[in-house]
Formats: sequence, C-alpha cells, structure tokens
Amino acid sequence: MQLSGSRASKGSHDRRLAPRSAGATAPSTAGPAAELRAVIEAMPEAVLICDAHDRVRIANGGADRLFAGRPVHDLDDLRSRFDSLPAGALPEKKLTARPRHLPNRWFEIQTVQIGRGEASDALLVRAAESGDDAGGAGNGGQIVILRDVTSTHEEKQERRAFLSILSHELRTPITTIYAGSRVLARRRKDSGRTLQASQEIAADISAEAAKLYDVVEDLLVLTRVEQGVLDLSEEPVLLQRIVETTTRVIRSRRSDVAFVVEGATNPPAVRADPLYVEQVVRNLVSAAARFGGPSSPIVIRFTPSETEVSVSVLDRGPDLTADELASSYILTDPPAGPRRFGLGIALFVCRRLVETMRGRVWVQRRQDGGGAEFGFALPRYVEAD
Repeated sequence: MQLSGSRASKGSHDRRLAPRSAGATAPSTAGPAAELRAVIEAMPEAVLICDAHDRVRIANGGADRLFAGRPVHDLDDLRSRFDSLPAGALPEKKLTARPRHLPNRWFEIQTVQIGRGEASDALLVRAAESGDDAGGAGNGGQIVILRDVTSTHEEKQERRAFLSILSHELRTPITTIYAGSRVLARRRKDSGRTLQASQEIAADISAEAAKLYDVVEDLLVLTRVEQGVLDLSEEPVLLQRIVETTTRVIRSRRSDVAFVVEGATNPPAVRADPLYVEQVVRNLVSAAARFGGPSSPIVIRFTPSETEVSVSVLDRGPDLTADELASSYILTDPPAGPRRFGLGIALFVCRRLVETMRGRVWVQRRQDGGGAEFGFALPRYVEAD
C-alpha cells in the first residue's frame, strides 16, 4: 500500500509505506495498523483514506490501478475525476458515477467516516511518523471505497429499457386488436360502406396480430439466450431462399410493399440455423417495410466474400440520427421520432442471434438518396475435412 503518489517530490518525505527494519521499535498501534493495512490492500476495490482535511493519505493497489499515473490528492481532486458528484463532503450513502477518463465504466462510491480513536490513529500512524503532517488524523477523516459496477449498472439499464420497450410494443397491437374486435362485434349487418369498413378493421387486426406474433417470438428467443438454452444447428443455409420466403410473408401482410433483390444472384451457403436466420431476416425486412411503398421499394442486397455472405436491407425512411446509429441494436428506451417503431426488441434480437451464430450486424445511413441500411453477415459454410 502506498500514499497517494508513487514518488516524493524534491525535499519532501518518502510517501511509500515501507515495512519497518528489523531493529526498529514499533509503536503500540503497529499491530492494528498492519492488520488494517493488509485488509485494505487485499480489497479488490479502490480504497482511499483521507484525513480530517479531506487530503488523501493512503491509497491501496486498486486505487493505484484505477488512477494510474494520476494519483488523487484530495476529495476535491476526486470529485473532478467523476461526472455528477455533489459538491462538498461526500455523503455516506452510495453514489454511482462515471470516471471522466473511463466514460464507459460505472463506479459505486461509498464513504465511511473515521471517528476519533485507536483505529483511525493506527491507519495513519505511518504518515505521521514519516514526518508528514497528519492533519488531524486522529480527529476524523473518511474512507472512500470505489467499486466497479459497470456490468450491474448496464444490466439494470438494459432491464429497464427492455420493460419500457416491451410495454410500448405490446400495447399498440393489443389496443388495435381489442378496439377493432369490439367494433366488429357491434355491427349487425355488412353492406356497402359497412362492409368496406369491416374489411379495413379486419385487415388492421390481422396486421397487428402478426406484429404481436413477432414480438412473442422475439421474447421467446431472448429468454432462451438469457438462460443459455438456445439450441442452434449449424447447417448449410441459402440466404436467398430465406429472403424469398420472408418477403412473400411480408407481402401477405402489406400488399403495397415492393421488394428489389440486388447483388449476387446465387450466393454460397452460410453456416447457421435456418429458423433463426429467418427470424433475423423477418425482423429487418419488417422494420424496413414500414417505410416501403409502390414508389419506395425495399432493396435486399447479397454480397459474398471469401469468408462470409452479407445481406443488406435498404429503405427510404427518414435518415438515422446519431443516437439511432449508435443504439439501433441495443436496448434503450423507445426513441421519439418517425423510426421509433422500427427500433427496439426486434433489432436487439437480430444482434443476439447473429452474434450467437458467429456473425456480425451493422447499420448506416443509405448513401444513394437517403434512408437507412441495416445488415448482417454470416460465415460461409465449409465442409468439415
């Protein structure tokens, strides 16, 4: 364990807590101090011990690793290293914040006040003996513990977003189905305009029921993935056949949507599970079909390489924002805007399935006239020797 800072400045004391020589006489607090130092040094969390003036006196190895090359000098310095920490003394309740130099990680920050007594004297006795001004070490101070909770924080955020998206995606089709069925149930005869209105309502019910079916299928896949029971086969799969079947299904739901197939006319087979490849294609094509029409066909492009075959789905919908480009395949709260119904669980499921089949996904703005390109690639099927 060492004091904050790995080297002493010129003219200052040596700040490393070196062990005593065999001939030195230990003070009465050496036993408790050594035990406490050993415990703190063994902690995987970063630990800083401050005196009553908020100056960092001791930092364990975890703190040295977290702030490598830039040791923390006091609590004001510590606050400046994190986003959104309150001014003044750190409260004893747990806080969660991101280090500015590690913006993708989250730390839980907990403080423990040191009271007057032997334990606080023992923790800082070395600093006092080395000639450093202990600054009221025996009169109080605090221990700051910084615990990396990135995985837990992301899981909570993902779970919250999942529930938000789920309620959003289920509520719309269920409301349409319920309201439409109530209207149909009240009709006593079907003639003229009444028949036409009934057909339109029935078509809406059919379309929303299909969406509901897709959402349930996605939820089942997510459950299997999270529980580690997703049973994947590794068969030779011809993507062009799956695309042909899937576009036929989408046309049965949306007769006004047109599709154009480009690129390789007979791409080689990929190694994958045909059932889950079909689900990936259906999710991508369904998302694009929301912006399709007779004058805006959905383009599906095959691009083989020596190691993989990629499928791109291109639409003429609104251009993707920077946030949508960054978060299309992850679970976030339902976005606002015209693409809000094309993002969410479906694309998240696509990514999980494709990555499980050792493939990759991407999204980018369409280059030729606006819109978006969503795609995936899977490894080519190679016969085992």
